[in-house]
Amino acid sequence: MKATNFEYRHPTLLHQFIVGAGFLTYLIDRDDIVWRFIRDTSAPRLWERSLFILATILIAVGAALCTRARALHATQQQYLGELSYAIGLGSLMPLPGFVICVAAESLRILRLTRRVAAQPSEPTSQTQPHRYWGQAFRKEAVKWGILLTMIVFVITLKDRIAEVLAAASFLVGLLLNAPFFKRRST
Repeated sequence: MKATNFEYRHPTLLHQFIVGAGFLTYLIDRDDIVWRFIRDTSAPRLWERSLFILATILIAVGAALCTRARALHATQQQYLGELSYAIGLGSLMPLPGFVICVAAESLRILRLTRRVAAQPSEPTSQTQPHRYWGQAFRKEAVKWGILLTMIVFVITLKDRIAEVLAAASFLVGLLLNAPFFKRRST
């Protein structure tokens, strides 16, 4: 049950399909997983803010681990970060979306882990570590933008603001990873 060549070469594309499928469940269920379980409590705003703070922490851990892993070429750390990020991001989805997101990301990561474990490790060059960190932040720009979105959302608890910031994060991430921003390696 190893990842195929397509899965290995296009992990971001598959991640985007999984996240898209998770958010599409809003078409059948309008309540996110957090609101579903806390709306009938005695202090729903307190619980909502607390659970979204936890989700924000998971997203922060995921963004930090993924960025560090990209900069230092640490594959296992990358996968742990992606799972943490998926759980945090899934908190914004309805229950079926959360299940789709976390289960599909877990399966994708498991398959990639098995493929990487079967391959010999490649030596990495650390001659220009600042270069790797810059590339890592650029590649993970969407995660950092979503982290900022979650921080603003936890403070305001306004869905519309979060939706606009999330869309902006995605667009900035696409722009920063467009071919004309990538340097040619010589």
